[in-house]
Amino acid sequence: MNQDTTGLAHLQNPFIIGERVYLRPLEPSQDNHLYATWLCDQEIRRFFSVYPTSDARGRDRLENLYKDFKHILFGVALKSDNRLIGLVGLKDINTLNQSAEFYILIGDRSIWGQGYGTEATLLMIRYGFVELNLNRIQTQDIEENVAGWHADEKAGFKLEGILREAFQRSGKYHDVRMYSLLRNEFFEKE
Repeated sequence: MNQDTTGLAHLQNPFIIGERVYLRPLEPSQDNHLYATWLCDQEIRRFFSVYPTSDARGRDRLENLYKDFKHILFGVALKSDNRLIGLVGLKDINTLNQSAEFYILIGDRSIWGQGYGTEATLLMIRYGFVELNLNRIQTQDIEENVAGWHADEKAGFKLEGILREAFQRSGKYHDVRMYSLLRNEFFEKE
C-alpha cells in the first residue's frame, strides 16, 4: 500500500491510497447517480442482492449508511483520473467478536478483469485488520459468480463451505460460497 502523497494532490478526498486505485468516502450528492445506475444494471444485479433505486433514493441510502457505525463504505476511484469505478465496504461490524462481512461492487464494467477489484479488496481488508482491529473478515459469493470468488481466493480468502440454495434470483435458488480470512493469515502472506 502506497501512502506517499507526493504528486497526488489531484485525488478527491483520498482515505486509503493504493498503486492504481484509492478509496474515498462517497459524496451522496455527487455519487448517487453512479450508485443508482450500478444498482439498476442487470448484469450487476445477477450476482448481488440489490434493489433498483433512483438518484434520490440512492442519495438517501448513501447518507444513511454513513450514519451506521456497523457499516463502512468507500468509493473505489482510479488514481489516474479520479473516476469512481465501484464500492467497497465492511458491514455487520461486530466489535465484541472483532468480525465483519466484506463486499465489493465494481460497477464500471469497462474495467472488469483488470485487477482493480483485487487491489481495492486488499486495501479494505488491510484497513479492517489494522485500523478496525478485526480478527475475521468473511464474504459470500453466489456460485455462478466465478470471477467474484476467484478474486476472493486471490486476495487470500479461504472457502469455508457452500450454503445450499441460499440466494434466490429470478425464480431460481442458487448456492452461495462462504469465505473467510483471519488476521494472522493475511499478515502471513505479506
